Amino acid sequence: MEWVILGIIIALLLLISTYIWTVLITFRLLFRRPLKTKKLVFPKPFFGDDFDKHIDGILKAQARYASKLSEEVAIRSSAGWLKGRLFENPNSNKIVIFVHGYYSWGMRDIGFFDTLYDDLNVSLLVIDQRAAGESEGVYTSFGALERFDIREWIFYLNGRYNGEKEIYLHGISMGAATSLLVTALAALPPSFKGVVADCGFSRTDGVIFFAGKKMLKIKPKLMFWGLNILAKTAGGFNLKDVNVSKELHKNTTIPILFIHGTADLFVPYNMSVKNFKATGGPKKLVAFPKAGHCESYLTDSEKYTEEMRKFLYGKRKIR
Repeated sequence: MEWVILGIIIALLLLISTYIWTVLITFRLLFRRPLKTKKLVFPKPFFGDDFDKHIDGILKAQARYASKLSEEVAIRSSAGWLKGRLFENPNSNKIVIFVHGYYSWGMRDIGFFDTLYDDLNVSLLVIDQRAAGESEGVYTSFGALERFDIREWIFYLNGRYNGEKEIYLHGISMGAATSLLVTALAALPPSFKGVVADCGFSRTDGVIFFAGKKMLKIKPKLMFWGLNILAKTAGGFNLKDVNVSKELHKNTTIPILFIHGTADLFVPYNMSVKNFKATGGPKKLVAFPKAGHCESYLTDSEKYTEEMRKFLYGKRKIR
């Protein structure tokens, strides 16, 4: 009998130890600062088999932005210094803050959008979110803390231009979800005029569950409790706070343009549908048939540009 009890105890200890190590490793992979690699990596389970056809164009767009005249700017946050690159257009009264996606950085993801901002005749601020690119910080929080960083960038631009330039957010993937969370925050200046949310998720746990099953073949729901404990103790954020759809109920005034590819394998199209339905303010949802994750502009740049033009300028022509 004693050997049976001892065996049960050992089995339980092994089970608990395995769970702890699995959670620790998964947390490190999901939330700690990614390595900045030179090679573009687009996992096929998330981007699809045909995404490679876009890589040459993305690289050319990245190189073009890297060669353009810009100003390095920075602000302080709870994570440390956050960096960005400002592409000034003196002939425009509009400025767009581009918010990159998960496990990436600004000047990488800007390659998805080639001449979009030139065609729209706007100033552009390309930022690196905390724990990404040139910005400081250790952990990404899927928008829980980044939303406050984005608000600080809005404050920075509002002060820099004395409230005279209209400020918009344009986020993709996690950057879209983060931008949507900003609309629920208080004390936003009148110069903040709207959000373009491209393939943003509706809930952090939802996208983790979906991606975990697809990529890692794990049972994310069993790990979420442990992951959230680490998030709160090590990262200072609560994953349960990142419920985008719930937060969008608070927004009744800020216009939002939702964009999503119907063939998205990473963040399902239905997540933007949920976010759209949850929003009480001015809104529009534009679907891009057969477009995968972050692929809407790449598959139909004319439609994408026109939808953003109407969002920024209404019926007026670009000047």
